[in-house]
Amino acid sequence: MRLSQAARLLNVSRSVVQRLWDQYQSEDCVSRRHASGRPRVTTPAEDRFLALSACRRRSTTVPQLVADQFVASGRRISGNTVRRCLHNAGLYARRPVLCFPLNGRQRRAR
Repeated sequence: MRLSQAARLLNVSRSVVQRLWDQYQSEDCVSRRHASGRPRVTTPAEDRFLALSACRRRSTTVPQLVADQFVASGRRISGNTVRRCLHNAGLYARRPVLCFPLNGRQRRAR
């Protein structure tokens, strides 16, 4: 089978097939290349655990979440990692609103 036929069959460009073929011939295997950047500290399952813990107990703090994560996995992670994970999950820090009780006259005025 020619490279162009394989590329058409796999719906990729011919250069991709050529690069993979060259890698296979030189290394006798085709594996995914390592990505650049720092490796992740938490797994996707740990990210879900942190987000779920924060949703279940809305008043919990980041240090408490760090401690819970350490108990669950046995690895220490930083508070910034927890904040970043919660931010990626769409959970943001909020200040509780102070609500003062109104008396009867104030309620009627509203």
